[in-house]
Amino acid sequence: MLTWARNTIINGNVALEAAFLVAFKQLVPEHTVSLFRASIRIRVKHFPAVFVLLNSLSGPLLGTDTAFFLSWLGFLTAWIYLRFYRVAPLLATTATGEEAVIKGDASDTFAFSHFFPDSVQVVLDPLADSIYKTMVAFKLCVPFSEEAIDQSNEQASARAEGGLPSLMTGGRGGRSGGRREEAERRRALALKALDQRLNAAAAARVPTEAPPAPAAETSTAEPLTA
Repeated sequence: MLTWARNTIINGNVALEAAFLVAFKQLVPEHTVSLFRASIRIRVKHFPAVFVLLNSLSGPLLGTDTAFFLSWLGFLTAWIYLRFYRVAPLLATTATGEEAVIKGDASDTFAFSHFFPDSVQVVLDPLADSIYKTMVAFKLCVPFSEEAIDQSNEQASARAEGGLPSLMTGGRGGRSGGRREEAERRRALALKALDQRLNAAAAARVPTEAPPAPAAETSTAEPLTA
């Protein structure tokens, strides 16, 4: 046992790779990556599960037990941090110049079960809910409010509309291209927020004066002559 432990090489990159895939899934979950001339197509949201599965199988088959533990460690650590503790600015308020932050990511697409296929989600949902309630009971995390869930879903939609940076799309614009795309995205979000405010203000304007009632028709009776 001691000889095996001395000869085992621990590579921390496995945990970093798993954490990167979790953050990548949060950024563009519905993006599809094509491999081998589009013969293999896989969505980004499935990358973490595939990575953890391969490292879990390589443990008993190839004897890489450390990769098994490190992949799960990186996956769970990154998801717990991004789900409950990371403080990030709201994209909509950043575009409009206001300062507001959101803690965690309560969006439906970033739930633990959504890292796995639909057939497995039915089994994982009750288990994940029970663990979440236990964490809340021990005050390890704060329960999500309805407002936080709505804001996180808006954040996820904004990230999906923003897409991948120019570096990932193969563009040659470099940082300037990424900054232009970021400026365009923020401008679009600002215009959307301004349009929503104008519509809300227009809907709030209610006529204060009632329309004048139509004048009653008066009829003059002609005197009767005998």
